[in-house]
Amino acid sequence: MRVGVLWALFVASGKMFIRNRAAVFFSLFLPLIIMLIFGVLNFEGATEIQLGIVDEAENDASASFIEELGAYDYLVISEGTRDAELAALEEGDRDFVLVIPGGWTAPAPGVDTGLVAYAGSGDPAQAQVAQGLLQQAVAQALYAPGGGATAGLTPPVTFESVESRDLGYIDFLVPGIVGMTIMQLGIFGVAFGFVQLKRTGALRRLFATPTSPSYFLSAQVLSRLIIGLVQVAILFAVGIWFGLQMFGDYMTLLVVVVIGSAIFLALGFGIAGWAKNEDQAAPVANLVSLPMMFLSGVFFPRDAMPDFLAAITAFLPLTYVIEALRAIVNEGATMMQLGPELLGMAVWVVISFLIALRLFRWE
Repeated sequence: MRVGVLWALFVASGKMFIRNRAAVFFSLFLPLIIMLIFGVLNFEGATEIQLGIVDEAENDASASFIEELGAYDYLVISEGTRDAELAALEEGDRDFVLVIPGGWTAPAPGVDTGLVAYAGSGDPAQAQVAQGLLQQAVAQALYAPGGGATAGLTPPVTFESVESRDLGYIDFLVPGIVGMTIMQLGIFGVAFGFVQLKRTGALRRLFATPTSPSYFLSAQVLSRLIIGLVQVAILFAVGIWFGLQMFGDYMTLLVVVVIGSAIFLALGFGIAGWAKNEDQAAPVANLVSLPMMFLSGVFFPRDAMPDFLAAITAFLPLTYVIEALRAIVNEGATMMQLGPELLGMAVWVVISFLIALRLFRWE
């Protein structure tokens, strides 16, 4: 009997959600539309080359050479040890790693430079263009800093290929959109639906029956979780169609999705309990979700933010969820490697449930 009641409430909750056009649009269709738009636009244009430099010579000649390379806007230069830079290359964080060997001095034109650049195994056509740009920059830095002709000179850099993760924008985008979907479904899906039930008096009539409130809440949560998992599966299918690479396992991904859903479902219940109608619920839901949508790294890396803003937004619940999703999808992280993210999510589960308990009212 209890299972039958729970199932009936589960089906009814699903139908109520589907009939709520605002909730369906914000939590299901909006993330999918954004995914399709960004996937079609495809921000893969090689406007910058991420160049790691390993200076094993550490002399005036190498320092001057690196300074000359820094004059090229399309070269984003990072310096480090050979192991650190090659590890970054394998992770897809560098396009090339240029090694300046010990004892190196600036060579004369036509003499072997001794410079070796390790290249990631990416798109061959794009890599060919990037190699040409790097050869040109190195040649001009060595022989013609003022931009003089370098035609006829021996190519100054020898390239060696290194197996690496060829991560594109779609690999960055999909975990962000999935995190946003979890947030939108939890906040808008619950807040709008519950406020409507309160305003129409449906909750009051429902609890005049022998139905237990715990059954009703369980059905609401389960229906949102199932809908959320279906939406996540759709987003991943679209992402794979656009070339998404999945390095982690789906079971770890499922755990993060469920924990993230718990955070935002609780926040949604808190908003629904406080608001008396949709006019009150909508601005509060947007006030909670919009800052996180743009500050938690959904569309663009948080590294581009000012340091003080990046430090603050690191503690947002959506940031923890997205960082965990990206670590799983892009790096193949396991549960044991997600310690900081899981801890942050656990803290937010407690905070959000306390908010829900404080604010939620049936009437």
